Amino acid sequence: MRPRAAANQLTKVLRLALPPEQWFPVRPLVIAREFGVLVEEDDLGPTFEGALLQANGRCAIVINSRIREDGRRSFTAGHELGHYSLHRDRPELRCSLDDLLDVAPHPVNIEQEANEFAMTLLMPADDVRAQIAARPPSIALVRELSERYGTSLVSTALRVRELSAGALCLVYVASGRVKWCWPTSRFQWRAARGAPWPLQQLSSLEGEPFPTLTAFGPEAHARVGAQLIVSAADMPHYDANLWMLVTRDPRRPWEWGEVDAELG
Repeated sequence: MRPRAAANQLTKVLRLALPPEQWFPVRPLVIAREFGVLVEEDDLGPTFEGALLQANGRCAIVINSRIREDGRRSFTAGHELGHYSLHRDRPELRCSLDDLLDVAPHPVNIEQEANEFAMTLLMPADDVRAQIAARPPSIALVRELSERYGTSLVSTALRVRELSAGALCLVYVASGRVKWCWPTSRFQWRAARGAPWPLQQLSSLEGEPFPTLTAFGPEAHARVGAQLIVSAADMPHYDANLWMLVTRDPRRPWEWGEVDAELG
């Protein structure tokens, strides 16, 4: 079974068993225990966030006791529950932070599959769409949803990006450099991985207008318009920031032929 289908099937069971006021946040470790999985918290060192281990016919999910954020712990648990649901033929799986940030629209490896399972289970598409339908995208909205779903800021932002119909881009900046950049299909510019991030001062959580040309140069200006709405959050535990760039340029992806020709 594919990750999204497996998570949606579990969501249907939970909604039949629980009243609506108890649907969120989803408790992946409670679910794991219901499946007979041992759940432990232990110091896995600085490298790994969680693990799925098997011995003598028993499965165990182990969460790193070093994780500080409740939301990050919950997403790690959802990720490991995804491995249990999809990959428990493997004797041992240990997952790093990079594994938990490895997302793609069409998963091509087991870590991406576990992430898709976790995001679908913890943040069901129907509810996320209902929450974001009448709200402009911003880090403030992402933070509000992360509290609703009990998920990390980064995983919630990625889910909002996935389900948004708008033109926006998420940028994860670590130690002053771009670690990854995920635009929606309507946001026609991408910051280069490893490039220095030009914005030093954090914008508000709600978002502030910012001239595209000043910060990102002529190509970004041509592709996403004269002004971006920029919001950001500091993540001091990881020496990182999460940024959201939103353009209100009305052009659609198929209208970019002239721009592409001009830029060569």
